[in-house]
Amino acid sequence: MGVRLAMKKELMGLEGSDFMTADDVRARLNQVVKKASQQPERGFSLISRFNDNHSQLSCGENSKEKLLEFQRHRLFQDVLYTRKSVDAWLNSQVN
Repeated sequence: MGVRLAMKKELMGLEGSDFMTADDVRARLNQVVKKASQQPERGFSLISRFNDNHSQLSCGENSKEKLLEFQRHRLFQDVLYTRKSVDAWLNSQVN
């Protein structure tokens, strides 16, 4: 993690909160994909699907993924995802 990103996350106050940045979600997806590495192309597809959805949200469009709950940070306007919704979305995609 870069210094800039670490400082931004600290300023956002995400430590110990229920919210995750898009980078945190991608890291979580990578962990799950590596554990269940029977189908590496499935992991690539999952990360691509998340990236597509995140790009749409960042541009102000509606989310395609109904299970992914998000909110914009009030100061930085970054899209943040709840841990519970990320886990629910991930479970629905993996199973």
